[in-house]
Amino acid sequence: MKILFYQWNAYNLYDIRLTFEELGHEVIMLSKPITNPEKDTVYTDWLISYLKKEGCDFLFSVNFFPVLAEACFCSGIPYVCWNCDSPLLALYHETVFYPTNLIFTFDQSNCEEFRALGVKNIFHLPLAVNTKRLSMQIISTVSFRYPVSFVGSLYEKNSYDDIADKLPDYLCGYLEGAMNAQNLISGGNILDKLLTEDICLMLEDIMEYKKSEQSFASTRNLFASTVLGFKAASLERTNYLNKLSLFLADYDSKKHSLHLFTNSDISLPLVCNHGPVDYLTEMPQVFHDSKINLNMTIPNIKTGIPLRIWDILGSGGFALSNYQPEFDNYFKAGETLDIFEDEEELLDKTAFYLEQDTLRMKIAKQGLEFAQKEHTYEIRITKLFDIVRHLI
Repeated sequence: MKILFYQWNAYNLYDIRLTFEELGHEVIMLSKPITNPEKDTVYTDWLISYLKKEGCDFLFSVNFFPVLAEACFCSGIPYVCWNCDSPLLALYHETVFYPTNLIFTFDQSNCEEFRALGVKNIFHLPLAVNTKRLSMQIISTVSFRYPVSFVGSLYEKNSYDDIADKLPDYLCGYLEGAMNAQNLISGGNILDKLLTEDICLMLEDIMEYKKSEQSFASTRNLFASTVLGFKAASLERTNYLNKLSLFLADYDSKKHSLHLFTNSDISLPLVCNHGPVDYLTEMPQVFHDSKINLNMTIPNIKTGIPLRIWDILGSGGFALSNYQPEFDNYFKAGETLDIFEDEEELLDKTAFYLEQDTLRMKIAKQGLEFAQKEHTYEIRITKLFDIVRHLI
């Protein structure tokens, strides 16, 4: 097939494109950037003309873009996307109902939500890992450089902190209580449920959300994800890293047993902050060289398995993660990764696996084999094409 592939800085774009080509498809990259993903009539008109000229079988993008959906609908060409963010607010747009769309999303709850709204061609497709690429670039080491590592943002710059001083004290107290309650929940999201109609009305009076006329994203959708979700993740990650670093300082005489790889400009006591690492070239080696790789999923991802999990397993690393409901479909704790439910279990299992080298490396090996056998991009994209061919 001939695929027009919209290019932006998605982490998994390179591996998806590579897999398309390895499976024998012709890929043309669409590098012209969209100014406004919800409505850009100039871009839409240009793309309609471009699609007619190129004669592609379909347009593909990582994540759903209403402007791309609009152009494909007007051209009568299928628009295929694979969402790697959840919730993706761009989905809450009238163009999501176009019959030319074929939407794949990694979060099952997100898929079920839009099917209930009447979106027919939306399918659940978990994320994946390119184990072939990783096996060629990772340098095997005898010893581990990092006892415990976390790769990811601390979201210290978030919308909630920008507006907190504008909120009445009682509303600020309620929202902080909601976020604290969220961080006590393992494998669930209660933020949107705690935003009652009265609370939403108060927020609408205080905040201004800019969205197109075609968007049907509610105040609850917008505030729970773009504001509370990121702040809750910031609180949880900072708290866990601080508690774990203090625990490891008492447990291990070596300083800086906890290693952080992030673009966040923040200093945590006893945590060795290495700064950011490149997703394609540096991050896999960190996962491989760490005894324990932490995963703390942002609450915005209600049920799905984040990309970080597949990247850790595909790099031959050992993953210690919070629980996600879709783990039950693929993992059993202690076999290909392990899971913690709360702060106490995080500390206990960290101490346990730092001592159990043989068991930890066995789990990491089984995790790698599991990823290689069942969760590669080739497997996922073959499934995607089976559905696409059936429907177009």
